[in-house]
Amino acid sequence: MEDNLIKIGTRGSALALAQTELVISAVQARYPDINIEKVIIKTRGDKEPDKPVSIFGDKRVFSAEIEEALSDGIIDMAVHSAKDLPSKLKEGLCVPCVLKREDEREVLVTLAKTSYEDLIKADMPVIGTGSLRRKMQLEHFFQNIELKDIRGNVETRINKLRNGGYSGIMLAAAGLKRLGLDREKDLGYKYFSTKDIVPAGGQGIIAVETRKEDASGGSLIEKVVKSINDKETFFHFNNERKIIEALGAGCNTGFGVISYCYIKDKEEKLHIRTIIKHHIFNGTGSREDAGRLIEMAIKHGKERY
Repeated sequence: MEDNLIKIGTRGSALALAQTELVISAVQARYPDINIEKVIIKTRGDKEPDKPVSIFGDKRVFSAEIEEALSDGIIDMAVHSAKDLPSKLKEGLCVPCVLKREDEREVLVTLAKTSYEDLIKADMPVIGTGSLRRKMQLEHFFQNIELKDIRGNVETRINKLRNGGYSGIMLAAAGLKRLGLDREKDLGYKYFSTKDIVPAGGQGIIAVETRKEDASGGSLIEKVVKSINDKETFFHFNNERKIIEALGAGCNTGFGVISYCYIKDKEEKLHIRTIIKHHIFNGTGSREDAGRLIEMAIKHGKERY
């Protein structure tokens, strides 16, 4: 790494670039003299946008080329949607930093003239999603439904909805909000609570990946990532990642997990919720109970895989 220059690798979609700009803004707010260069890297998932994610079999389809560039020193940091990270990172790499979590919920996007209630009553509405996790959970809300694969970036999926290919499409709220697409006048939005639809692990979180050697020892990268890390989000990110890593949960496992804290009777509670093949785990305790709740979630998952 050149003095005072950080090269940040990212995918080239509008959402990936918007997320990278959030990281850059956070860095430059603390280190205005640092020069940052964006390096756009095409992943296999970007090169083959029409194939269902399930065919690829692993989330590395969205990260392998970026991790290679990081390992080879072509870039110094990588920006990812945390939910797209594989269950195990490439050897020698780590995620020492995340930004504050955006809305983690799932959204059913329809045309404004068609409400969620209309789709519930409709005969075989066509809902676009390539996610087994989403498909599995949507079946709880619809008596009759056709679940149809959909690929492409957020804008491409919305255009497919507008062009009449689908009755509705499932998207992550965070992506819509980061792109400013959550208030389109011609669209309708049905937000599902995380109790109704468990999101993907890491959903709504921007993860910054570095080489392990650069995340310690007083390097510039270490100072930068420590300065922009959101500690609360990092706590929940690590809870979710530990469960994902232990279970090897990927694109084809129908797995979701969310860790969050809330206040009940003036006391802070930690809640971890997972879904695996329609089986729900709910664990609640104090923040200090995180290890025990994670172990319980892992045990529950292994018994049902």
